[in-house]
Amino acid sequence: MLRSTPALLLLTLATVLQAQNPSRNTPPPSPVPVLASYPDTPAGKLLKEVKEHAEVVARVEHLADQIGPRLTGSEQLRRAQAWALAEMKKLGAENVHEEAYDFGLAWTRGVDSARLLTQNGLRFRVDQVAWSPATPRAIQGELLLVDARNLEELKAFQGQLKGKILLRSNPFDKRTPLPRRGGGDMASFQAEQSAMTQFLLDEGALAMLSMSGRKNGLGFTTSGPGRDPKKAALPAAFVPQEPYKMLLRQLARKEPVRLELSLGGSFSAKPVQAYNVVGEVRGTEKANEVVIIGGHLDSWDLGTGATDNATGSAVCLEVLRALQATGLKPKRTLRVILWSGEEQGLLGSRAYVEAHKAELDAIQAVLVHDMGTGMVRGFDLQARENARAFMAQAIAPVNDLGVRELPLTIMNGTDHAPFDRAGVPAFAAIQDPVDYFEGTHHSQMDFPDHLQPDQLIQGAQAMAVTAWELLNMEGRLPHGVVARPARPASEAPATTR
Repeated sequence: MLRSTPALLLLTLATVLQAQNPSRNTPPPSPVPVLASYPDTPAGKLLKEVKEHAEVVARVEHLADQIGPRLTGSEQLRRAQAWALAEMKKLGAENVHEEAYDFGLAWTRGVDSARLLTQNGLRFRVDQVAWSPATPRAIQGELLLVDARNLEELKAFQGQLKGKILLRSNPFDKRTPLPRRGGGDMASFQAEQSAMTQFLLDEGALAMLSMSGRKNGLGFTTSGPGRDPKKAALPAAFVPQEPYKMLLRQLARKEPVRLELSLGGSFSAKPVQAYNVVGEVRGTEKANEVVIIGGHLDSWDLGTGATDNATGSAVCLEVLRALQATGLKPKRTLRVILWSGEEQGLLGSRAYVEAHKAELDAIQAVLVHDMGTGMVRGFDLQARENARAFMAQAIAPVNDLGVRELPLTIMNGTDHAPFDRAGVPAFAAIQDPVDYFEGTHHSQMDFPDHLQPDQLIQGAQAMAVTAWELLNMEGRLPHGVVARPARPASEAPATTR
């Protein structure tokens, strides 16, 4: 007879509780509608092919698990691009090639650490802001909250910053947002940020820390001041919310708080080129007119870049696979582009638009998939009311799949934006967020575990059919730069999604 032990009792109790609450093991119902049948049309054939034979999850897993994080300028991104070139050729694409552009210096993450020298002596996670300078060694300094929002507010700290490590985020700030400078344009914003950085350097600040935008201990990363290490910059890092708020509480007690900080990132010795991967399915009747679908192959480096944006890249390759499997031939040319440099400011798509500016009139439309695993609900129209009827026609075959939304919303944070600003009808997919902005986006949580296969497959169906309809419709989408309404004063300039 087995003797009861505390461990055995706990196991038994857990089993009983689990049996009484089976819903804990039952996944929530899928939001993806189930289609009873598929029409005998090109759109129906694409829907059926993707639903029954999709390889999109396997491709995300390959990019994330076998290649891993793909910073632009890294050898891992070059491996991913070689893989993508081979996949495009295998899937029947023509004119498969890379297009290069000048990137600047590559950056590699090193070992980052932080340790309190006062209070509880805690060691906690820090993640260096990419393309910011490393600390010359493990530096030590007293902490100071400097939550100035512009240069004028920052000057109030003159004489207090020498030898300090600065906390730049204040999640408890109750101040009314300041008006945007220079009409809210990016150049004015960047100029002021540069002036503030130079002020901090002139005052002798050592480094600055900001609070992660992700909860539950998650880190965060994004780009620093640029790919030129000669540009004025301070060592900088993100701190998860819980230890960051602890530091704020300690400072609020008016006690000295000293920190040891080490940030180990490094720049390449020489500038590098970056690349976009391009492949086509040639049109049969209007081959000089083009529909572009795309996603960015680069990623951040805390996780493996599964939902940002192996998902979008894999969806675009799935469209190629479905066309090959069904044998469908579009009237216009389909061009698939997997961009790089998206995370550093849409650099790959900006370079593409600049290099092909003489050909922009030939583009029927651009579709981009870049918000993770969530199902596609429609496309942001970028204030292009004159495109609504065409896009409504394009998504009509997937209305029953939940693809119905065509708001005039302007979304500037991914690779359709440079095309849109140049007057080309270019639209980002509207997707269910799932846990994208709460978890995976730019954090160490970005692994394939967070894929929702049914939603990702629905996204591939939506992209394939919408692209097909745009490739074959009689009408051309109107081009032209659309006037933008002014953004609210509190809205920060968008860079990447």
